[in-house]
Amino acid sequence: MKLNEQWAESLTLFFLVIGFVISVLLRTALLSYLTTIIAGFLTGRIFYLKRYKEPILPFIMMILGFLLGYLVGGLWANRVLILIFFGLSFWASYYLHFKGILGFFKIERFVK
Repeated sequence: MKLNEQWAESLTLFFLVIGFVISVLLRTALLSYLTTIIAGFLTGRIFYLKRYKEPILPFIMMILGFLLGYLVGGLWANRVLILIFFGLSFWASYYLHFKGILGFFKIERFVK
């Protein structure tokens, strides 16, 4: 396997396993939902950062790999609610970054 050619597929598989392991280790539905919301916010931010700068398909594959692994391993939580919470937090994060309500710490006066 050539890692420089198939890095997206390798990372997608890695995130699928990570999502599965995290969801299996969380034994309460509340923690699963909170982790889903945090993951949705983080992926919304990553999607906003990468949407025009780099090819977006590898990042979408990684996000879907994590979500699929999380759904497969989510034994104690409702999978429909996981999808709803992930989608809403992804959209909220993307919207807040798009409108400039949430920013990035790449401002010159911030770095000293």
